[in-house]
Amino acid sequence: MCENNNAMTTTQYSFGDYSVSLALDEDSPLGKLDDLHICHLGMKFISSRPLPEFGLYEFEIAIKPLAGDQTPAKVKCCGVVVSSAPEGDGYRTVIHFADLGKHDASCLEALTKANKMRCDYCANC
Repeated sequence: MCENNNAMTTTQYSFGDYSVSLALDEDSPLGKLDDLHICHLGMKFISSRPLPEFGLYEFEIAIKPLAGDQTPAKVKCCGVVVSSAPEGDGYRTVIHFADLGKHDASCLEALTKANKMRCDYCANC
């Protein structure tokens, strides 16, 4: 399990009617991510730089409706980089969540399916 008390940097993304905040340790900034997909298994995206395979990163993910004033669903977890390969002008990176609890996984599974945040590999089903 990740143990990290460093400050986090946060980036906002929109998926359908939801806003997603993705926070990562400020010592490991990724910058803006393109083609971001999230599910209960992990995430994939294109970043401007490669990430070392098997690198361990701590994430805080908050998902909330764009409309209304609801409290966001928050998930804190660690992810392991399983691949980071050149694609276009960046690097396609795939991260597998390593310690996502059952409740958080269930929450992410429902929200990402309903809002089409998943990649084609997961087929949003």
